[in-house]
Amino acid sequence: MPRVKQSSIETLKHQVNLVDVVSPYAQLKRAGRSWKGLSPFTQEKTPSFYVHPDRGFYKCFSTGEGGDCFTFIMKQENLEFIEAVEFLAKKFNITLEYEAGGPSHEEVSLRKQIFELHEIATTWFHQRFLESKEAAPVRDYWKNQRGFTPETAKEVKIGYAPAARDAFALYCKKRNLSTAAMHQSGLFFARDGERNHEYFKSRFRGRLMIPIRDVQGRVVAFTARQLPQTPEDDPAREAKYVNSPETPIFHKGRILFGMDHARTHLKDGSSFLLVEGQLDAIRCWSVGLHTAVAPQGTAITDDQMHLLRRYEPNSIECLLDGDSAGRKAALRALPLAFKAGLEFRFLLLPEKTDPDDLLREQGSNALEGLRKTAKSGIELLIADNLPEDRAPTTHEKTTALRAVFELLHHVPSEVAREDYIQIAARLVSVDPQAALRDFQKVPAPRANFKGEQAPKPSPKPAQDPLLTQATWELLWLILHHPEYGDQLSEIIDYEWININSTTGKLLSRLLAELSEGMIDSVEQIENIIDSVEERQLLADIHSRELSVEEPTKQIVFCLERLRRKFVEAQIKNLEQKIINSDPDTQIRLMRERKEILSKVSHPLELELQR
Repeated sequence: MPRVKQSSIETLKHQVNLVDVVSPYAQLKRAGRSWKGLSPFTQEKTPSFYVHPDRGFYKCFSTGEGGDCFTFIMKQENLEFIEAVEFLAKKFNITLEYEAGGPSHEEVSLRKQIFELHEIATTWFHQRFLESKEAAPVRDYWKNQRGFTPETAKEVKIGYAPAARDAFALYCKKRNLSTAAMHQSGLFFARDGERNHEYFKSRFRGRLMIPIRDVQGRVVAFTARQLPQTPEDDPAREAKYVNSPETPIFHKGRILFGMDHARTHLKDGSSFLLVEGQLDAIRCWSVGLHTAVAPQGTAITDDQMHLLRRYEPNSIECLLDGDSAGRKAALRALPLAFKAGLEFRFLLLPEKTDPDDLLREQGSNALEGLRKTAKSGIELLIADNLPEDRAPTTHEKTTALRAVFELLHHVPSEVAREDYIQIAARLVSVDPQAALRDFQKVPAPRANFKGEQAPKPSPKPAQDPLLTQATWELLWLILHHPEYGDQLSEIIDYEWININSTTGKLLSRLLAELSEGMIDSVEQIENIIDSVEERQLLADIHSRELSVEEPTKQIVFCLERLRRKFVEAQIKNLEQKIINSDPDTQIRLMRERKEILSKVSHPLELELQR
């Protein structure tokens, strides 16, 4: 994804009024210079949510969360940062600029035209479906053969692509649509450089059109279902389904069909329902199963797993055919699911049972019976490696456990791994502790050809409250008293700052950027923000009012605390070395310890100038 210029992000943030961003999600009333209302993040009766438009930050005191316009939209709309930036830019009609190597202004404009072309195509195909004589048998197919209602067709904007090669191209000409956008849209076949609308031929002809939307609800592609109307000279005549190719706005491995619909129906403690195809997902919605999503006609990908994970579902219910192909598809998805930290429950249909027929006949109740016999990923893997008609041998048990061990190397959590091993051990009737010991003997797999690596243990963050408080206070002081930033960047010893915390990382980077002349003032901190956590930290700092009568004394006091903690860590390390060293080395280390103590025996003598 192209990187938006930091200056463009800053401009967007300054031009957008945070009250306008928040108002659609929460009722706000003015409270002095700020605005106040009930938290949009939780249920509460007493308002504890504050918006500070002059500072560009919000703070929710019931949940402790805070941030700027970007973090608010990321949480409310479940978007990544760059998606939130583009969401706000589109909402407030502000043009974004991209860094070198990203798209040019013309390319950004072209992307916008491709989005518009897909919206126009969706409306045009839908009107053909509803109104054209050619589509009369298609409407009959939709209602009587597939069992869908006209209302569902209208909700999803089901369409029909006429069989004529140039029908849609001529409509594009009538609308004076750009041929550059038509080339890049994936909706046509045309020679490179062709500018005559009449020579663009439709990719989709005589087919039922299903719009594919991104998480923001924008149409980015289509799936086209074969019909009797599909002409014989169509190059893809024999293909039951034809999908849009990859385009500047569509990457099939990153999008799940129906996510824009399903994410709005996901409630706390509920699950996504993963089905095979788009019409399966639409069928689920039609019977009240609104959290159904589907991959784009291929095996599920890492990106799609992370897209599911972003919305923090309780689990993923996977509705699969009960035949061997369905089980194999489930087993292929397991490593990606465990790596993403997702809990999968597999609802296995009896062999030769069509999920569409089952849901048409029994509605959402059909899943209740399947849920009673649902299998977890571990259960499915164990069952796949054990005989069904007799008791397993010891060798078969160890083989089944070995398959589980290989899978668990994808799980980043040690607690989860141990829990899964205990489940697997019970399933094969062996001692869980013995299984755990066997797992610990298995070496982690080497990086594969895609560059995947075995999970690494996360570093433990610093928990010292004194150190954390001093770092936070120092960052607060220089942001509220920016006149001391340059001086502080020159006198501080950067080793004093513990960068194992978000606060330490941001403080160190801010002072270093000042020292190197990369920014002119601490007020340009927006230019160096790297993560959502840093944005939330910045919101916390801006929402906290401290009573500081003499900021220079408080800055020196914070520096003293940072220096003291750094020296204490040095002394502790030296003392440990002294214990484990020979006599000569001990004498040298003791001298070094004395020198360090002498240097810090006197308080810092610093004079900060305004």
